[in-house]
Amino acid sequence: MNDSPPFFDAMMECLKHEQAKSPRASVAPEVLDQFYNEAAKASAPPAPPQPAAPEIPSAPEKPIEKSPAFAPIPKPVFQRHQQITPCPLNELSLDELRLMTLTCRNCELHQRRNNVVFGEGNPQAKLMFIGEGPGMDEDEQGRPFVGAAGQLLTKMINAMQFSREEVYIANIVKCRPPNNRVPLPDEANACLPYLERQIEVIQPEVIVLLGATPLQYILGLTGIMRRRGQWGEYKGIKVMPAYHPAFLLRRPEAKRDVWSDLQEVMKLFGKTYRR
Repeated sequence: MNDSPPFFDAMMECLKHEQAKSPRASVAPEVLDQFYNEAAKASAPPAPPQPAAPEIPSAPEKPIEKSPAFAPIPKPVFQRHQQITPCPLNELSLDELRLMTLTCRNCELHQRRNNVVFGEGNPQAKLMFIGEGPGMDEDEQGRPFVGAAGQLLTKMINAMQFSREEVYIANIVKCRPPNNRVPLPDEANACLPYLERQIEVIQPEVIVLLGATPLQYILGLTGIMRRRGQWGEYKGIKVMPAYHPAFLLRRPEAKRDVWSDLQEVMKLFGKTYRR
């Protein structure tokens, strides 16, 4: 990325400095505002030289009348969307992309988040899991699938003869929706470019979609109950829709269906179930 814009390089340095204080926390808005204002001053073009004013004969001096005090003229506000040329996401590494999400304000979900839940796992994983969005535990820890549903997902991954460290886990949105509701379309669409870049960098052989929301936004399909267990494709990558672990906690009888779906994925990797 030697040809990246100078502003982007400076922003990366700023974000890395802030991230060192708390690896998964979002960058405080006041830090961003200060950075953007300083960047605006540094990048502003120098004022053109003014022509010398002609000499005017001086008029007789008159007593200066005091005028009422006026409030100082406020400095112009630096408009980020007018001044910054962002570095394209398709040029970012996973680490750079994660730093970028820490500053994201593309939807209203950023207003209530405690942490951005970027995703975690092997950056060269052959198997990737995509869920819906962070819950309360995930928002507190900045990690995906760490609550009750996450513990069940870990068991599912282990049953497939993988470990969490071998796979990659992410969500459609990276900030927690209020009360764990389903992400709104504008929220999901604002976050999808980050997820799409994650998939481009990782290049998994198989993606398992956990629930109706990733099915809708990755494959453009609805109806998880009739679509689960049927192979799909996303940009040349094989995709298996399955139930979300949270659904299995409410409907334990559906675990048999999910296990059947996951065994199809195992076969693709040459793995067989060991009783």
